[in-house]
Amino acid sequence: MFGSAMLDERGVRPGTMAAGHVHLSGARHAKAVDGVTVTLMTVVSGVEVDFLRCQVSAGFTLAAGRSRSIPFEQPLPWETPFTQLAGGHLPAVSVRLRTTITVEGETRDVGVTPVTVHPTPGQWRVLDALRRLGWTFPHSEVRQGAVPGVRQSDPFLQWFDCMAPDVAGPVRLTCVANPVGVDVLLETARDGGHRFAVRHDDETTDLAALIEDRLSPSRMR
Repeated sequence: MFGSAMLDERGVRPGTMAAGHVHLSGARHAKAVDGVTVTLMTVVSGVEVDFLRCQVSAGFTLAAGRSRSIPFEQPLPWETPFTQLAGGHLPAVSVRLRTTITVEGETRDVGVTPVTVHPTPGQWRVLDALRRLGWTFPHSEVRQGAVPGVRQSDPFLQWFDCMAPDVAGPVRLTCVANPVGVDVLLETARDGGHRFAVRHDDETTDLAALIEDRLSPSRMR
C-alpha cells in the first residue's frame, strides 16, 4: 500500500487552518487499515522532530487495487517555523508532512511531503521593516530554547542572524508568534537584548523608527 499527504494550498501560515488530503493506493489484496496519521516535522538543532500529530482516519478496509482520498484539517501551531521569506526559501529551515498508516497491526511511514510556510502578518512586518533599513539575513535556523516571559507551546525558537548598517556587530532576531501578534527580541553583543511586541493587525506603527530607537545605544559613534 502506498500513501502521501498533500495540503490543499501551496503555502500556509502559522496559526491558520491547514487543510489537505491523504491519498492511499491499495495493494493486490484488501487491507484492514487501523489508522492513518499525518505528522508535521521540523529540524531543531540539527535533529528532525515531530511537533504536530493528527489522526486522519481509522477502522476501514481498502479494497484490492482501489484508491482512497481522505480529507483532513488541522490548525497550525503559532510557533510553526516559516520556510519562505520574500519569495525565497530559507535553506536551513524546513517543515515536512509525514504520512503514517497502521495496517493489520503494523505501522509504517508511507510518504513525506515538504510544506511551504509563510510568516505571520506580524512577523512579516518586522522583517520587512528591517529589510527597508538595509538589514540582511544571512542565516536562519530553529534551535531549542525559550524567551523568558514569553508563552511558548513548543520548546524551540526560530531565529535569524542579521547584519545591519551602522550597528556594532551581528544582531540576533527572534520573533515568537501568538494569536495577538509577535514578541520580538533583538540581541546584540554589545548591550544585550531589546524586546517589543507587534500586533498582527497593527498597520500604523512605524516599526523601522521603533527598531532604530531601540538599537540606538548599539550604534557606532
